[in-house]
Amino acid sequence: MTGPRLLIGAGGTGGHLIPALAVAEAFRSLCPEADILFAGAGRPAEAVILDPGGWARVVLPARGFKGGTISGKAGAGLTALKGFFQALRLIRRFRPHLFYGVGGYVSGPVGLAAWLTGRPVVIHEQNSRPGLSNRLLARVAREIFLGFPGAGEYFPAGKTVATGNPLRPAFTELLDHKVDYRSGQKLVLLIMGGSQGASRINLAAMELAAKLAGEGRDFEIIHQTGASDGDVTGTFYDRLGIKHETASFFHDPAGLYRKAHLGLMRAGALTVTELAAAGLPAILVPLPAAADNHQLVNARTLAEAGGARILMEDELEGLPAMVTDLMDHAQKLNRMSGAARDLVNPLAARQMAERLLAWIG
Repeated sequence: MTGPRLLIGAGGTGGHLIPALAVAEAFRSLCPEADILFAGAGRPAEAVILDPGGWARVVLPARGFKGGTISGKAGAGLTALKGFFQALRLIRRFRPHLFYGVGGYVSGPVGLAAWLTGRPVVIHEQNSRPGLSNRLLARVAREIFLGFPGAGEYFPAGKTVATGNPLRPAFTELLDHKVDYRSGQKLVLLIMGGSQGASRINLAAMELAAKLAGEGRDFEIIHQTGASDGDVTGTFYDRLGIKHETASFFHDPAGLYRKAHLGLMRAGALTVTELAAAGLPAILVPLPAAADNHQLVNARTLAEAGGARILMEDELEGLPAMVTDLMDHAQKLNRMSGAARDLVNPLAARQMAERLLAWIG
């Protein structure tokens, strides 16, 4: 007897893939005979995150519509149309019982193809403000999972369920963790610009490190640089004699969250949820080019809960002053730790998997 077949649209970045993977793992734990297939756009993060676990995946044509020229948007439309017809062929071949989309530009064409062939469509909006794919698929979706309750205003109320964002098991184990920093203690700073890195954050981090080292501050850096800046960043720290751990991508970030006192990060939904779960205070630098400025809305959600401070990219010259203020006033840093745990649902992945199975019947 064959098990349920689940098609997941989760191409592009780790922010889409990692929560989708948490749900896929929960789905398989509930139904070991399940056949699960990820549809992606062929971005590097898909291989890095999915291939080590042996997850089946296919690549479909997809490009973003946001920004760019009129000709660029027209090209993205033609790519989406090509991806839609390839998705129809994929659905005829794989015969999924349900499509589960987590946003990103590959989800739109695949979700539409699933709906047109009579498959139930369920989507998850991870951010505080939805992107284009989820806004379009909301019209045909049977159910919409919300990572943050505030996103509900963008969707039909009768379809939404506030599940929260799913966490990897290693992060649910950090729910009791709290930073206890003392002024004068070595500060461990965790820098992560997302699954692909962030050159502007990398540059700001190096400037910060030089400033702190020049002042004789006691600190250590753990830095996920992305593929393009790793050698340059590590060499820079070596020349300054700064203790550091650098990598293009960390496969086990939960241990790093436990070790750190302060994070310097983008404000993707996954990052914000993991920071809240781990109780790690953070300085968030929202990605200016994020669709509909959703990273700024995410950052405000964490900051308003007391767990973070926000710096825009054009304000990064103020980063050293913000970090040294937290180093000199440990009580400020410690109050941020754990302040946003109400944003976290540790059972989200399992609850979402159970609902997906219920839609399959």
